Amino acid sequence: MRSYLVPVLLALLVHILVLLLLAGHWFDHADPRELRPRHITAQMVDLGAVSQAQEKQKDDQRKADEARRREQERREADQRKAEEQRLAEQKRQQEQKRQQEVAAREAAEKKAVQEQAAKEKVAQEAAERKRQQEIARQEEAKLKEQARVAAEKKKQAELEAKRKAEAEAKRVAEAKKKAEEKARKVAEAKKREEQKRLEEQKRQQAEAERKRQEAEELARAIAAEERVAAERAAKQQVAQIGDYINSLLQRSWNIPTTARNGMVAVVEVRLFPSGEVDSASLVQSSGDPGFDDSAVKAVLRADRFPRVAEVDPLTFERNLRRFRVNFRPEGLRW
Repeated sequence: MRSYLVPVLLALLVHILVLLLLAGHWFDHADPRELRPRHITAQMVDLGAVSQAQEKQKDDQRKADEARRREQERREADQRKAEEQRLAEQKRQQEQKRQQEVAAREAAEKKAVQEQAAKEKVAQEAAERKRQQEIARQEEAKLKEQARVAAEKKKQAELEAKRKAEAEAKRVAEAKKKAEEKARKVAEAKKREEQKRLEEQKRQQAEAERKRQEAEELARAIAAEERVAAERAAKQQVAQIGDYINSLLQRSWNIPTTARNGMVAVVEVRLFPSGEVDSASLVQSSGDPGFDDSAVKAVLRADRFPRVAEVDPLTFERNLRRFRVNFRPEGLRW
């Protein structure tokens, strides 16, 4: 209803304006011949259409504004997304860098642990070598002390024998001097007295000779004791070296699962003076080829016995140049 009222009112207003214009001509006294008709064109305006156009324009404006707003929001969203991607990439790079630092730190810690373990192993090996050297030094010192004691005993025995011989010679010289002095003073001594003196002198010489022989026998006995002590020390050293070789062979021997108590494989070992293995050969089989082969390989795997180089050449040639080892499941025996 409202849409018709506005156009009617507008049309009415237009007609009133037209009548007012015509009234001016009606009351005009000019020459009617000069009057000319005037044409008036009336046009109806649809205010609803105008309003709809305005509404459409506003709606278009709103749509344009909405489109610009959406475009702005899209750009802002793209910027935020780009910023988030940049931050995510930065975070990823930081995380990657952190992981690399952690990996590098773990690798450094692992390397430090390995180096520490290696240092401890070297220190343990050095301590073991020092201990072995100290044992060898003590053994050498013990042998030197025994040799010194034996030499001291021998020297003392020689000095004692020399002192006794000199004392006896001095006593004999003094007795001879007294006898000569007495002979000079007692020229008239009987022949029996002279014979008695000569017999006494012979007896004293025999006694001196006996004592000299006893001194020589004592020196020979001391030398024999020294040889026995040296041989005993050599045997003890050989026994210690034997235990040492047995321990290294036992450590390098991989006993096969076929081994049984009572089995014996005898291996002949030849060494160089440096302690290195020259050869290893089976001289008595246990009846099990695998057991025999493991015994020979145990010697070859040991390869070298360093303490053998500390043994004197004579003891080495007599006892260690070539020896045999009995490989038993119960343990090694020379």
